[in-house]
Amino acid sequence: MRMKYLASLILTLMVTTSCAINTVNSAPDKNKFINIEGTPAYILMEPDKSMELINEDVYICSAEVEGKIRRTKVSMKTVGGVYGAAGLLALIDLATTGGFFASLFIPTFAVITAVGWTTYASADAVSELSVYKNLEICLEEKDYSVVFFIEEEGSKSE
Repeated sequence: MRMKYLASLILTLMVTTSCAINTVNSAPDKNKFINIEGTPAYILMEPDKSMELINEDVYICSAEVEGKIRRTKVSMKTVGGVYGAAGLLALIDLATTGGFFASLFIPTFAVITAVGWTTYASADAVSELSVYKNLEICLEEKDYSVVFFIEEEGSKSE
């Protein structure tokens, strides 16, 4: 039952994060968009909103998102670490004691270990994508247009 829950959680996170970010192909015009510092997110500047209001809304949304993401990241790392460590210990025990049942359980515990460590290792990436997606949702609820632009290493422009 726990394995099914963990597998469905990972599948849900993968599907959610696969379409989490809307990107543009060219850098947003600096006269029309402002960059949210430390992120690839850009907000369309609208004449009816002052920079103070935009900065205040960004700060509020960032604070809301940070709390949610921290809890998710800690949960993923905890669950992944526990399953990974328990699976690894069980694999070591089965490999050293051997016996008939060892050959039946080793593949199962290998999968549990792999899923656990994959969950642990992916927590940072999933939380980063979730930050961007939740920040976008929060700002769009406040009537902002948000786009993402990720500049590739070799294509930096002046």
